Amino acid sequence: MRAWADAQSAGLLLRMRGPACRAIVAVAMVSAAAAVAAAGHSGSEYQAPDFRTMTLDGNSQGMPFQLNQLRGQVVYLDFWASWCIPCRLSFPALDQLHKKYRGRGFEVVAVNKDVVAADSGRFLARIPVGFTLVTDPDDRIVRAYQVKSMPSGYLLDRKGRVRHVHEGFRSNSAEQIEAQIIELLKEPS
Repeated sequence: MRAWADAQSAGLLLRMRGPACRAIVAVAMVSAAAAVAAAGHSGSEYQAPDFRTMTLDGNSQGMPFQLNQLRGQVVYLDFWASWCIPCRLSFPALDQLHKKYRGRGFEVVAVNKDVVAADSGRFLARIPVGFTLVTDPDDRIVRAYQVKSMPSGYLLDRKGRVRHVHEGFRSNSAEQIEAQIIELLKEPS
């Protein structure tokens, strides 16, 4: 209804009125939203921005890390924070996928967005994982990937191209991500 009022006030529907006009506007809005969502979530490949940062080791920073070091592998780049409720579900699922497919060339890299290192440390004490954890203290990585929600995941192919984007984590997300991983692992480097 708000969009309808906006369209009327903008003068876009000067002569059209009634239910038929509302239906046309609703269909157009739904179609536009679906097109935007599809373009951002699959089918639009682009080179993943490379970055350098430090690994996260519990409550402290560890070793230098660069994303391009994983070129030749399928990578799930996950953005997370200790305050993110869906991250509590995504982490165990991503850890299972990592254990299942790492021998075939699959890696998970999780970019932490906590301001206080102790917050991520408490999260990891409750939900330990075996994949790579890195920091993004100045939001360079978040800006490069234009992250809009937590968690957000970017599935990269062996050539370092973003092939799928996942915003949020739902009950069927792990199944969908696994199917995409399997397909990407079949592709040559």
